Parts: sequence; C-alpha cells; structure tokens
Amino acid sequence: MEEVHKSLSFNEYRNGADSLYAVSGMILFSFAKHAVDTKDLIIQNFIARSAMMLKGIFKLWEISDYQDAWIIHRALLDRLFHLHDLGAKSEFCEFDDWSFFEQCKAQNKVKSDPKFKGQASGWVYELTEDQKLRIKSLSKNPPKWRRPKAEDVAKSMDMSFLYKYGYEFGSTHVHPMADDGHQDFCTLTKLESTPRFPDQINVLSNSILVSSVFLQEALNLCSFRWRRVLWDYLKQIRLFLEKGAIAYAESFLKLGYIFPNNELCEKVA
Repeated sequence: MEEVHKSLSFNEYRNGADSLYAVSGMILFSFAKHAVDTKDLIIQNFIARSAMMLKGIFKLWEISDYQDAWIIHRALLDRLFHLHDLGAKSEFCEFDDWSFFEQCKAQNKVKSDPKFKGQASGWVYELTEDQKLRIKSLSKNPPKWRRPKAEDVAKSMDMSFLYKYGYEFGSTHVHPMADDGHQDFCTLTKLESTPRFPDQINVLSNSILVSSVFLQEALNLCSFRWRRVLWDYLKQIRLFLEKGAIAYAESFLKLGYIFPNNELCEKVA
C-alpha cells in the first residue's frame, strides 16, 4: 500500500498554490476571449475572487497571521457553497438582481442619512440611466433570493466535512473567542517564552483543496468546453495534497504551452 503524506512543507504547498493561481489566470483570460452572459460573468468573477483569496491566505501565513488565514479560508468556502447552490438551482440571474438591489439599498442608506449629507458624493454613488431604471423596476418587485445555508449546501455536495472541519472551524476565528490574540501577542512582543501552538499548516492544504474544488465546480457550470489537460491538472493537484505526488507539474507545463494560443476552451453551442 502506498504511503499517504499527512503534511508537506510550506514551500511544497506554495508551489502547488502558485500553479493553481496561474491556472486560474489562464482560465480568466479564456473567459475574457468570449462574450459572457450573466451566469458566466458571475462565475468568472467568483474564480478571480477565489484566486486572490488563495494568494492572500499564503501571504498571511508567511507573516504568522494564522487567524486571518482561517477567516479567509472560511470566506472561500462560503463562496464555494454559494456557487454550487446557484448552479443547482439555476439562480444566477436572481442572485445578480438581488446583489444589485442590496448594494443600491446600502448606498442609498448612506446618501439619505443627514449625518453624512454632502459626504456621500462622487462617482461611487452615481447611477447610470440604465441602473436607475433597473433599481426602479426592482423596487416595485424586490428580489426574493436568499443566501443558502452553508451546512445544507455541504450536505447536498456530499462534502459535509468541508462544513464541519472548514467552515465551522473557520467561524471560531471569525467570531471573537476568549483566547483571541494570544498567539499574536507572543509573536509580536516576544515578552514570554512562546508556548506550543499548532503549526496551522492545515490551512494551506485545505485552501488548495477548496480552491481546486471551486475551479472544478466553476468549469462544470460555465458555458464552455475545456481541454482535457485542465481536468487532469485538477485531479493531480488533489493527488499532490493526498500523497505528495507532483504529476500536476507536467499538466501545468502542458497548460502553459497551450495557453498562449488561447485554446483552453470553446463556447458550447
């Protein structure tokens, strides 16, 4: 029986994450080549957000800000669960209307507050004529879309472990706990002998796993047909996490060879 690697080094995880970040960029440029509808635009932006979150998690880990790394990990899972639910229910347009409506409400609340009179100005608060018509229409019939429950979505994906050991655990860092900042205190002051803390390396491997699942979910839901090597890469990046195998590097090189010609995908008729 093959040995299963429980944990790899930071540099090994960073190499895997860097390749995943680069592949995400290739995918985004492939999206940009084609005209996209509302669904594909949301998926495209979710992929970009996922890639930046993964990069941010590694940057935070490098400066020993482990708690915020877990917070972003939880936010990454939240977006995965949203993406899956939107695809399962075909509610991308409803989500788009709801998002626009809620963002306009938030801006209008600031604009209408007398305490901020004269301060809520500038292009950020200006609406185009099309946007004004849209918000007027939505105000007459407010969107009924509601955010999904993370636990329910995880169950529907048959991935309850992502909720129990990722989302719920991350929540212990999002919401204040009595021992918040103890490790930060020791890191910043060096005033007392540092007690033994967990190495937090799991946030790296878990985030690479979630990012790879996120990409696979996004590619399955979008309107494009993708090259086989991309699916091979996603399978191999998870094999890397499980057993330390670096076969993903070969697929990554193949993607790098194909990408300059923009041949990673084609629009499904």
